[in-house]
Order: sequence, then C-alpha cells, then structure tokens
Amino acid sequence: MLQQLDRANIVRRMVAPHTAQKHKAKFGQFMTPSSVARFMASLFPASTLQTCRLLDAGAGVGALSCAFLDRWVAGGFGFDAVEATAYEIDANLRGHLAQHLTGYRGVTPRIISGDYIELATANDLFTAKQPTDYTHAILNPPYKKINSNSSHRLALRRVGIETVNLYSAFVALAIAQAAPGGQIVAIIPRSFCNGPYYRPFRDFILERTAIRRMHLFVSRNKAFKDDGVLQENIIIHLERGGLQEAVTVSTSTDDTFTDLTSHEHPFDRIVFQDDRERFIHVPTSPEKSAIELSPAICYTLTDLGIKVSTGPVVDFRLKEHLRDMPGRCTVPLLYPSHFSSSGTTWPIEGMKKPNAIGRTACAAGHRQIGWRRLRPSAAGYAGAGNAGIVERHFAAIRRSLASTAHRQDRRANHRLRGHWSSGSVADVEQTTAWLPSDGIPCRGLPRIVLPEFTVWMR
Repeated sequence: MLQQLDRANIVRRMVAPHTAQKHKAKFGQFMTPSSVARFMASLFPASTLQTCRLLDAGAGVGALSCAFLDRWVAGGFGFDAVEATAYEIDANLRGHLAQHLTGYRGVTPRIISGDYIELATANDLFTAKQPTDYTHAILNPPYKKINSNSSHRLALRRVGIETVNLYSAFVALAIAQAAPGGQIVAIIPRSFCNGPYYRPFRDFILERTAIRRMHLFVSRNKAFKDDGVLQENIIIHLERGGLQEAVTVSTSTDDTFTDLTSHEHPFDRIVFQDDRERFIHVPTSPEKSAIELSPAICYTLTDLGIKVSTGPVVDFRLKEHLRDMPGRCTVPLLYPSHFSSSGTTWPIEGMKKPNAIGRTACAAGHRQIGWRRLRPSAAGYAGAGNAGIVERHFAAIRRSLASTAHRQDRRANHRLRGHWSSGSVADVEQTTAWLPSDGIPCRGLPRIVLPEFTVWMR
C-alpha cells in the first residue's frame, strides 16, 4: 500500500522535470526526494505530546510533511492529533500540497499561500506571544541570496535576524516560532558553517538552540540529483532552548543511505571553545584532525596581514577559447588537479578540465578583467582537498612553472588568491602551511615571504 510520501514523490517526479529552470531559480526551489524526506523524519525523537504543531515552510508538494505524518501514522509518535501548517509561495504546487495533507485522518492541515518571510515577520517574534509555538518543524528551505537592501532583508532585520540567504532566514524564523523544546530538522547548504557573512546566523542558532545531530552527504551532486544540484548539503537537527550536549554526526555517500556511518562527538569538536567566529565543524571520524591536534593554530588571515580575492578567469564564459592541450598561441590554464603535495604537473593529458587558454582571449581579457604577467619565481599556490575528506584545509605548496617554458599563466576563479597587505616582499622562501577554507586559523605558520599566493577552492 502506497504511503502519502510515495504519492507525493510520484508527483514530484512528474512536476520537477516540466518546471522551467527560470521558475525554479525565481523561488530557489529544489524539491525533496522521498529517501531524504524519510531520513529527515526519522531524526525527530519520540514524543508523548498530545498535540503536535508541525511547520513545513516552503513545503512544495508536501514530501517532508508526508514523511513526518507517515511516521506518526505508523506509530512513531504518540500524538493524538497533528496541526500541520505548510507555507508555499508557488501556486503551481499548492494544489498538490493540499491534496496530500488532506489525506490523513487526525490531521488538521493549514495551507498558507504567500511569502513565508513576509508573513512570519509581520509580528515581533521575540516580544509578542506567538499563536504558533510549533513543536516540530521540518524544512527544505529555498536556496537564494538575499540582497542587502531587499524587502526580505529589511523585514528580517526588523525582527532581529541578520542573514544573507533565504535558507538561513527560513531556519532562523522557524527557530523563533518554535515552542520551548521544539524540534527543528532542516536540509540546508553547509555554507553557514563558516565565513563572516553567516556569523550572525551562527550566533542565532547557538544562542537559541542545541545542535543534536548533523548529517553530511559526501557526494555533492547526489542529494538533489534529479535537479542537477551541485551543492554541499547538510541535514541538521536542532532543539529550541535545549541544553547542549554531545552531537551525533553521520555521513553517507548519497541519498540511499546504504553506507551510513555515525559517531558521537563532544561539542567542543563542533565549535572550538576559543574560536571567536564560532565556526561549526562537521568531523567525519572519531580521530582528531591536524587542525585540532596543533596547539599553535590561533591566527586569522587578518592577523597575518593577508587579504583574499578570487582568480580572474571565469572559464564557462570563455569556452570558445579553452584548449584541452597547449599549442601555438596558448598559455597554461591551471586547476586544482594540476597540483599535489609534491609539486606541479602540467599539462595533464586526458584531464576533464582544459590545460590551456588562447592568447587571443588573454589579450582581450587583459583590459577587462585584469589578467597579469607573472614571474614564475614569485608566486605560490595552495591546494585544497575535497571538503568531506580533509575538512577543507589548504595546503600551501610552492609553485614551479620553470619546466613549462611559459612566462605567463591564467588562473581560474575556482580559487582564492592571497595578497600580503604590506605589499611585495623580497626573498621568496619555501612555504608550507595549513589554512582552513574558512580563512581562519593558521597555526605554526613559518615565515611566509611570498608577495602573492593562491588558495584553491573545490
């Protein structure tokens, strides 16, 4: 017998392929596969509440609500009744959503059409008594940047929420609307875990909730593979007002969860006690990382006088000028795969990425995007491994293009380029350092005298 989640998944598979990409981008819309929805619903602890007040903001066709309610119907919760509130801005999906939620006995569905941020911020969330007080929230919020002067940004600011993306706004609002002890499970990009832009959001989470569980997908293109999304996603389980204890961290390659592994970690492995930026780490094994083992890591890039910028080459905009292998009138184009801890290998035959770019494009682009002639002896490159494998640490390696006989190179913007704020310095020395992708600590850093170096982001 089909559960409602299975029906919702059939509808998702019918609707998603026929939804224009422009329409999806407008709403930041990526609908949840049934396997992910079912796993998320399984993360909620058992409950003896008589009435569950469930929030599903950005509900789509209702997959997440259906996963939660299917578990309740199967005896996974002790509720007598469920009040399910689902927000959906897309009129094309609301009919499916209503059909799925009205298929349950004992459930009082409330389908709200409109913008969740606008509606939820209509009242002061932190002083007024909220009629919602949701006991549970299950979310796959939209993924889309919020402009600094947009109506969304201003509405959020009025209720004390400062953030830069719709997904973090939805989670913050759900936390604000949750009852004490309320349980929130959300699938969101991992980007909030570090970086200065998400610092207010991290503060918001850590001051109001306890992190109970995090799940990381090792493969970045599997969780929403039907939508072709390349995104490092994390599922996080929060408890409003909970006492912070150890955190369970699990991983799986993809949304089948067939190779699921999990470990429990003390909270000081999740947020380092002396980290003023409050980065949220996602350890994938019980063993401590090099960052944790080194007592000397205590400096930010600012402390070291380093500024960071992206490389100038946007390869997908210059496709007609890219070359698989170097030839006449080309210069090297360098990607992370050209670098390893032992040195530089270029060109690499059969590599998926191009090895060179035409000089014509370089000449035209020089004036537009600031490509420059480089001295091979005056630059270093930093290679970063896959985030799920090496926790996005940067290993700085010395660059050597002397063997290529090229006096120029072009650098793709998949990486960050560091500059010493004090300007150029003399005497290039061998450099070996570990830099996390968030730009924070550099421990045990030897004296670096490279006037310019590069940090790769994968």
